[in-house]
Amino acid sequence: MKIRSPFKKMAVAMSMAALLVAAFLIHALAGLGASPIVFADPPSLVQQHAMTLSDTGQAIAADIPDRLNKGDASSGAKKITEDIAAEKALVHRVFFDGESPDLLFQLFAHPDKSQRVKIAAAFSAINVEFTHDEESGFPKKREAFWKDAEGHLANMRNALFEALITSAEENTVNQIPYTLAWMPGQGQETVEVLAWAAKHHPNWWIRRFSVFFVAEFGQNEPLAEAILSSQTHDPDYRVRREVLDQRMSKILGS
Repeated sequence: MKIRSPFKKMAVAMSMAALLVAAFLIHALAGLGASPIVFADPPSLVQQHAMTLSDTGQAIAADIPDRLNKGDASSGAKKITEDIAAEKALVHRVFFDGESPDLLFQLFAHPDKSQRVKIAAAFSAINVEFTHDEESGFPKKREAFWKDAEGHLANMRNALFEALITSAEENTVNQIPYTLAWMPGQGQETVEVLAWAAKHHPNWWIRRFSVFFVAEFGQNEPLAEAILSSQTHDPDYRVRREVLDQRMSKILGS
């Protein structure tokens, strides 16, 4: 039986479309043309904020080492983002032992970058560890903490930026983007830094989460499109799959 010309053309067009979709999926998921992850200078906004701390933090820095390390042994780690045993102990005491958060806030504004990085990495580690632990009471304690931290959020956020960037330089694993994404008051600065992480952090999970957040919640369509385009060539399948999922979500309007 002969197929009428209009239906024949439609069948050919549908076949071509199916082939194009198949080619796109193979290209996206197989990693054809994948590019290596290369560290690059982070957004300048991070350094600009850090420069404001050098003058304001000197007065509070002198007695911090003794107060911080009291009863806490060093982890012996060589990487800054992993040498955080004392800082994690402090964060734990603030949330679970009723210790004042004043020292915590001072550390986020410390003139020494390595100290800011350590407390930020420690804070994120505790936050991620207990974020869904209802029995510990942490979620409710965190709500109260954010109210106390309202005047310190800018310093906390920038220290988390610095810790994320340092972890890229040190090639250490963390979930700092999760803490950044859901802390109060995050805005386009967070989106810009996570867009940077999506392209330049060596850890695949950090890149995948950053792609997800920028595309889903960034409210910056040009930047989201740029990240989806660049990470189509990510060397890790899991990141490429996130890119594909985000593109399909946009096509389907969900």
